[in-house]
Amino acid sequence: MKVLNTMLVSLVRPSIYRSKGLCLALVSGVLFNACDSLPIVDAPSTNFNSRVNHLVIHFTSEDFERSLAILTGKAERRVSSHYLLPEAGDQTYSGDVLRVYSLVPTSERAWHAGRSYWAGKTGLNDQSIGIEIVNRSGCDQDITALGNGAEFATACEFLPFDTDQIDLLGRLVRQTLAQYPDIRPENIVGHADIAPTRKVDPGPLFPWKRLFDEGVGAWFDESRVTELVSLMSQHPLTIEQQQASLLAYGYKVTVTGIEDEQSQQAVRAFQMHFRPANYSGFFDNESAAILISLLERYRPNVLDKLGGFPPELRKELTPII
Repeated sequence: MKVLNTMLVSLVRPSIYRSKGLCLALVSGVLFNACDSLPIVDAPSTNFNSRVNHLVIHFTSEDFERSLAILTGKAERRVSSHYLLPEAGDQTYSGDVLRVYSLVPTSERAWHAGRSYWAGKTGLNDQSIGIEIVNRSGCDQDITALGNGAEFATACEFLPFDTDQIDLLGRLVRQTLAQYPDIRPENIVGHADIAPTRKVDPGPLFPWKRLFDEGVGAWFDESRVTELVSLMSQHPLTIEQQQASLLAYGYKVTVTGIEDEQSQQAVRAFQMHFRPANYSGFFDNESAAILISLLERYRPNVLDKLGGFPPELRKELTPII
């Protein structure tokens, strides 16, 4: 056997010797039977894409210590996320500088989105990366029970985000986008965007516009919105048309022609994201103009298929390039 090993060392480079049914692999000087290895041919296809094509941002409503315990399974809740970002000044966080906590590999499915919908897709845990940000904002009553009633204003408190924390988030998201280029700007969303009847995070104080200016996420053309508001004051959209436009952009809303509770919650989520100064949950010309501007910029093919717009407004919409 020693002689056979010596012969194979000289004959087998890099690792496998085959002769008359003999199939031996030499690994660190030890012989193994390699005849059971699968006959695999590497023939790469270009017909595939990444599993990940959405990114969802949350706030934790807890301090860092409690957030970390919850998201790593050391608490009673069965939730997780891919990343957790601490908040400066949090007494439960002992680090000198803010660091990104990686909790679940991005190749795996974290449990952060729950029942969710965006642009025709459901169950977004399967196709998204979730980022939890430590921030004590939240509501002291169940969102589903609150609806869009007057109690919402007193039951929910929203706190500003730390500047260093948002700096860190921007760096993390840009790095993530480099790794997952299939994540389009309009698919970088908040938890409220994909679950408007259940969630309000990251809330109206989250700086979406700042992130857009730094190359992250979607935003509307402000000068275009001014033009559209003027047009819509003369040729307003019906509630049904506005609901259809909101659905076309991505939000889960049933087109009823009535500003019922499910409509108000979807509109409120949209306004907290794109018009946080007034998130009443009711359509108005400015909200509709922002929505149309977003469709023109990010979903022109969908906008082109929407029917029923006043002819005077339709001819003014940006044509598909």
